Amino acid sequence: MTEPRRPAAAAAQPHLVVLLARGAGEYRKAVRGRLKRSGFDDVPRSGSWLLTALIESPATVGELAVRLGTTKQGLSRLSDAMVERGYLRRSSDPSDHRLVRLSLAPRGQSAAECIFAAVAEVDRAVNRRAGRGGRAAAERALRAAFGAPDQP
Repeated sequence: MTEPRRPAAAAAQPHLVVLLARGAGEYRKAVRGRLKRSGFDDVPRSGSWLLTALIESPATVGELAVRLGTTKQGLSRLSDAMVERGYLRRSSDPSDHRLVRLSLAPRGQSAAECIFAAVAEVDRAVNRRAGRGGRAAAERALRAAFGAPDQP
């Protein structure tokens, strides 16, 4: 079964997924660049998500896996590397000592602040290019299309 062909006029316009990937790439590039310039170039690629997810409060690997849409096994490997590099720390849950909670170490807090600063920088650039109204309209459209994710 073949896919339907796009009309010639539509072929000239980039597909939504291309625009989304380009936007995600701008944020990724800004975050990686800011982390590198700030001395945090050893943060694993997925580590940025983990750092920002822990900014509010400690969480278990299971809680984080659900929030970030990944597996416990993958998140365990990532958190092990980030504990080893000094970004995270582990502690037992005060109400259930069988549970281990992850939290930001001071180095992780500093790296998370770099990430948020890089995101804010790209947000300002988007506002300059599209205007606040354009950005707000894009956010509304994306929330309507994909739903609002749980944000750290």
